[in-house]
Amino acid sequence: MHAESAVPGLSDCARPKITVRGVDVFYGGKQALTDIDLDINENEVTALIGPSGCGKSTFLRCLNRMNETIADCRVTGRIELDGIDVTTGLDVVELRARVGMVFQKPNPFPKSIYDNVAFGPRILGLTEDRHEMDEIVVHSLRRAGLYDEVKDRMDQPGTGLSGGQQQRLCIARAIAVGPEVILMDEPCSALDPIATARIEELIEELRSEYTIVIVTHSMQQAARVSQRTAFFHLGVLIETGPTAAIFTNPENPLTQGYITGRFG
Repeated sequence: MHAESAVPGLSDCARPKITVRGVDVFYGGKQALTDIDLDINENEVTALIGPSGCGKSTFLRCLNRMNETIADCRVTGRIELDGIDVTTGLDVVELRARVGMVFQKPNPFPKSIYDNVAFGPRILGLTEDRHEMDEIVVHSLRRAGLYDEVKDRMDQPGTGLSGGQQQRLCIARAIAVGPEVILMDEPCSALDPIATARIEELIEELRSEYTIVIVTHSMQQAARVSQRTAFFHLGVLIETGPTAAIFTNPENPLTQGYITGRFG
């Protein structure tokens, strides 16, 4: 259904962290995704691009079974995390601990900054030791590039932070449970350019430890932050490959038309 653009030497040694084969998604009688095959490589950023309503956010939600929370949504096909089927081989709580998610609009809990980050580890019982929890919270905030800005007000509400800080708090909250994959659904769309640049820098820093999949409406952002890009159109994966190849030498005319702004 799609072409794979090849650039010698890029991603040659990459190992797929998530493997998707033959995935279809239906909302009631309407098909939203058709026969999706995609490998998501470990310790890379994969950007999902395409016009509004093309299925990229629907696909993202398949990866941690978030679509199960939507009435009348049905997902078929196979999605594997490290070779394990995410539907039959993993408990959904375990899956969402391993595959964290950051949403479009920052959504800190109405709790303190500390408790926002500690929430997941507490729920999952990762530690009951206060000193260990302190270490998890500080480490997560440091990885999210937020600790120095909030270290003197950890007991204050997370909702009192700026939009960009709130989004980094949500990233720290996702990191705190020790995920292997982080899904980001247009994480910068509600942020100003300065906050967006900080999140993009953070994504590059996090890539060494996590596999990241980002849905973005900004082709410039996809070009800046990702190593691989997948282009969706009308629920079909049209083309995937190294980001540089997709943006400079796409193989499919539909990809070319979207990249050059002829539609979208």
